[in-house]
Amino acid sequence: MRAKDIMVKDPYTLAPSHTVADAAKIIMQRNIGSILVLEGGRLVGIFTERDLAKHVGAGKSLDTPLSEVMTRNPITVKPDTPLVVVVGKMVEHNIRHIPVVDDEGRPVGIISSRDILKHIL
Repeated sequence: MRAKDIMVKDPYTLAPSHTVADAAKIIMQRNIGSILVLEGGRLVGIFTERDLAKHVGAGKSLDTPLSEVMTRNPITVKPDTPLVVVVGKMVEHNIRHIPVVDDEGRPVGIISSRDILKHIL
């Protein structure tokens, strides 16, 4: 199995100028755990439900741009990455979402720990 075999295609994305409130709305409405942050079509960050909880828990404004609170340069994999390597990276870096990118750094999908569990079951 490879990343491309279980990834969710067309992940939700926002620009760095969008706000935490914009991301929170999509996360809640779509029941997803992360939003990829793109600039010029390339992945520059990821904003997850963990980031949301940390940000809100610290009492920061929901009007804060994602560029200030996203995880920059997230860990990524390529579509042909073996699933065992994907899982290894997620465990090693203690992450629950890993973007799948092409050779130019454009996202083509995302894998969550939930996707992996669904595959196993």
